[in-house]
Amino acid sequence: MKILTYNISLSTQEKIETVLAYDADLFILPEVACPSRVALPEGYRMEWTGDFPNKGLGVIWKTLLKVEVPGWFNPALQYFLPLMIDGQLIIAAWPTTTEQNKPMKYPQIALSAIQEYAPYIKQYPTIITGDMNCYKGQSGETKKYSVQAIFDTLADMGLTSVYHQLKCEAMGKESVPTYYHQFKESQTFFIDYTFSSIPLKSYSLGEWDRNLSDHIPQFIEI
Repeated sequence: MKILTYNISLSTQEKIETVLAYDADLFILPEVACPSRVALPEGYRMEWTGDFPNKGLGVIWKTLLKVEVPGWFNPALQYFLPLMIDGQLIIAAWPTTTEQNKPMKYPQIALSAIQEYAPYIKQYPTIITGDMNCYKGQSGETKKYSVQAIFDTLADMGLTSVYHQLKCEAMGKESVPTYYHQFKESQTFFIDYTFSSIPLKSYSLGEWDRNLSDHIPQFIEI
């Protein structure tokens, strides 16, 4: 199974078609519009969650895959969307501020969802992938709620950051960014992650296409 994770920023139909041309089996797309605003070709399905129809967390997959949103999905954690596929748990992630969690910072939002789903993360072979909106040294970071706390919590459950494991780079010392703030090469951050307890066939980061997004894609193959 091939997975593409890509925050496409300002969702348009043209961007959807460009992303689908990568021919993955499963697409995890933060900042994508709701299904009524996305035209999919035959043979694809979409699951979406969000507060605004033009900007939410969407997952698109080929209908050849048997994908199920489990009954234990908590809608209050809508920007962490769990999917069961062939006995494996894939969690699409995009920690996002809502009216309900507005006092919380991104690391706390992410950790709250991880802790909520911890029994299932421990039970199933798991991948958590997406735009985590978290980086070392960000404003509001604390010892309890930080990207390091996310790394440590997931490590206790048997998940590691695939990029950092493959590249042998320390968190916060990445040689490439995944996000270009305001599309500026002078303001870059590493905020897109894949954590996995599943042995992967391959993993790589794509190139930055400023015409498509302020992020770069992650390519995952199980």
